[in-house]
Amino acid sequence: MSGLLAFHAHPDDESISAGGLLAATASSGMPVTVVTATRGEAGEIHNRDDADEVRAQLGEIRTAELGDALAVLGAGEPVFLDYRDSGMMGTPDNDHPDAFWGAGFAEAVGRLVGIIRDRRPDVITAYDPFGGYGHPDHIQVHRVGTAAYWAAADVGRYPVSAFGEPWMPSKLYWTTWSRDRMVKVRRQMASDLGADREAEEPSAGSLEDHITTTVDISEWFDLKYRALLCHDTQFAADSWIRTLPPDALRRFIGFESLTLVHSAVACDPADSDLFAGI
Repeated sequence: MSGLLAFHAHPDDESISAGGLLAATASSGMPVTVVTATRGEAGEIHNRDDADEVRAQLGEIRTAELGDALAVLGAGEPVFLDYRDSGMMGTPDNDHPDAFWGAGFAEAVGRLVGIIRDRRPDVITAYDPFGGYGHPDHIQVHRVGTAAYWAAADVGRYPVSAFGEPWMPSKLYWTTWSRDRMVKVRRQMASDLGADREAEEPSAGSLEDHITTTVDISEWFDLKYRALLCHDTQFAADSWIRTLPPDALRRFIGFESLTLVHSAVACDPADSDLFAGI
């Protein structure tokens, strides 16, 4: 099938970190598969007067929101590993028996390997080693996604009879975001508001030296923004995604950052075309 397989932790992660990339790839005619590890059952609930009542159905609600977002991006139907949202460290959700964080590693990798072998993508994306900001499910996406990239060709650990014919994708990227860009945008926003202060150094994202590939998604920004708004339960009325001025929002999420981890083909890691050389 070729194309792109993007591995994410929860519904909304795909639009925040890679909505422009997904839209651009789909628009080019290449197949796009978005695999989401969980259905986001432990997420916050905004914009609902009946939040307590819908808690038990949040996974279903967020699944529908993801379907709507992917339709906006042209990225096909959602695919799930069907683990449960792990919540944050130290919470009851983190100890749930079906939580992604506590999943058997070989089993979780195997679930993704089966999807990779079925879809046979050229490019796979997972997360950076800290999962962007340290959420347990994001760290697991890094671990499981990185291992599955290599394991998809390993018929010793994952035999053909159970997981399908082997496949070796051409490239593995980790999606992340630039700390430097976050600082610059925050300083500009402070300046716009007349505040005279230095922006706090963020703990999330990657150092600029660790980022190989920056994609300008200006052409796809409007689609990305529409996809983000599909995740209505996740963005409060006063959240940054709804309240930042358009120019500031474009500076904040108008570029998407990745690190090229492995390529089986000759290419320039800085090339914003993830399929260059394939």
